[in-house]
Amino acid sequence: MARYVDPRFAERMRTLRHARGLSLKGLYRIAHVSVSSLSEYETGRRRPSAEMARNIDLALDAGGQLAAMVVETPRMATVEEAEEASDRVAHAVGAPRMIDARAVEALAAALAAHRRADDDADPVLLLPSVSAGQVQVQRLATEARGPHAHALRVVAAEWTQFTGWLHAQARHDAEAVRLLTESADQAIRLGVPNLACQAWGFRGYLERQRGVPVRITRSFRTAAEVPGISRLHRVDAMLNTVHGLGLMGETRQALDLLGQADDLTTSAGADEVDPASYWLTPTWLRIPMGMAYLGLDRAGDAVENLRTGLGALPAGWQRAEWAAEYRDALAQAEAAA
Repeated sequence: MARYVDPRFAERMRTLRHARGLSLKGLYRIAHVSVSSLSEYETGRRRPSAEMARNIDLALDAGGQLAAMVVETPRMATVEEAEEASDRVAHAVGAPRMIDARAVEALAAALAAHRRADDDADPVLLLPSVSAGQVQVQRLATEARGPHAHALRVVAAEWTQFTGWLHAQARHDAEAVRLLTESADQAIRLGVPNLACQAWGFRGYLERQRGVPVRITRSFRTAAEVPGISRLHRVDAMLNTVHGLGLMGETRQALDLLGQADDLTTSAGADEVDPASYWLTPTWLRIPMGMAYLGLDRAGDAVENLRTGLGALPAGWQRAEWAAEYRDALAQAEAAA
């Protein structure tokens, strides 16, 4: 299990405790957590588990602020485990009329294994098995009927989106655009707005690799304007839009949007993490915030946010292929600061 904690957790916990007029001993009596542990959480010497964060959040009546700052995700999958996941897809496709809740869960687990492998492996190595699975699951979703058909189609849309993401990383631009557009359309039809937002965000990532500010801005603005998305998704997309506007020289628009994003950031911390966007947490927002400042030529602010956001990621994620652009952005900001 990988755990990462928002660097602001310690300060926020201390602020909330003082606001409630509680000493560490007073909090101990409510939360039933040792004074020494509470002290270590507040000084940052020790990282709380997600369960402990929820416990302290409840004791301080924090309304989910502290709980949202600690996220635990399953460990990274190996490429071998992702290949085993593909075998489960083949089994389900071989019996399309047998699709039930357990089969849908197995397919979702197979996709999750592929996603985790992407955090630890070259995306090009994953593409053959992921692409084959995407074709099979889409065909299965087309043929499916009955009470579990909708859930299966959501998994298929997620699979299409992830395949498009891998193609984007591999710079197979045309195929990436096709698949990401398809998955966004599917997500809207299925009533899964966060998935549509994420697909457009991946389009924005691709346009950033292409170096076309107008298309960067257009893609992320479309992501931010998808109706019904979570505040975390909206803030992430807005900050990336600011980056694009900054690159275009549209400073006034960029600053106005940055102000709107700032206003949403605190409330976004109360959102629950979407399993399909497991990396998108309040801590993660420091990375697009850094990109936004970089686009506005505010190198010092960019360094602070990018360094904090990257430093809070699990070590494996920091070395991932997809994180290279953020490592490069940090180096660029440090050189300019």
